[in-house]
Amino acid sequence: MLKQNPMQEYKTSLRRKQIHQGVVTSVETHSPLGKPMQCAIVELNNGLKGMIHEDQFDKHKFRSLVGFIDHKVDYMVLDVSKQGLDPSARQVFDEEKGIVLLSRIQAIEELQDEFWDTATEDHIGEAVVSGFEEERLYVTMKGVTCILPIRDYEYDWTPSAKNLIPLGTSLTVKIKKIDRDKKQVLVSRKELLEDPWLRARENFKVKDFYRATITSIVDNVGIFVKLAPGVDGLSWFPDKLPSHGELVGKTVSVRIRNVDSEKKRIRCKIVHFPHELLRD
Repeated sequence: MLKQNPMQEYKTSLRRKQIHQGVVTSVETHSPLGKPMQCAIVELNNGLKGMIHEDQFDKHKFRSLVGFIDHKVDYMVLDVSKQGLDPSARQVFDEEKGIVLLSRIQAIEELQDEFWDTATEDHIGEAVVSGFEEERLYVTMKGVTCILPIRDYEYDWTPSAKNLIPLGTSLTVKIKKIDRDKKQVLVSRKELLEDPWLRARENFKVKDFYRATITSIVDNVGIFVKLAPGVDGLSWFPDKLPSHGELVGKTVSVRIRNVDSEKKRIRCKIVHFPHELLRD
């Protein structure tokens, strides 16, 4: 019985233009195209070693490939003909060393073409966190960078998207808006979560007592408290307000007076402040 060439799977993959996923396990220096450069290494089947040299990793400039270690990436077997090169003059498959040259750029381009051809609003899919600013996360879906506004991340108030979750984290999101002319896509994670106000009457019963956290104090309005992520209540000022220490951020006990799920309002009364605020 003839033993199958371990390279055959990837030679077939090149011919069929298949896209794969793998984890970058290391970054090494090699000269796959005649000049030394950083190469991201991906473990392949049959004990083979996949190598994505830096010119085929990303079109955007980056400081180092090292930051991609332990991150999952899309890749294809490198098709040198797309670079105008002669395949017979470039060794994509090194049988002796068990190395296959790969391309992340070519995989991203294929995925992007598929995305713009098939993506629709309200589509739900997986995306990977690729960056962040104060008011937004950037997530990549099929090679296309999409904007996830911080207000669409969850029902709870989130002050900043910076360092909210690690880069490379996978999220399930819903496409809200596609602007093909501007190549801009807005997505939401929040729309796939249950609105916490749907269970507000069930979770917070009138006349019962609950723990809450003071979030802000507004003169002539009252004290705002968080009862649960995305569920805030308003307490009027008690007869005696503690004069010691900072109130915002403190945990208090409240008694529920009224729950209006439709208007997303809860009225309550603070019945107990922390002991350290009540000292004489």
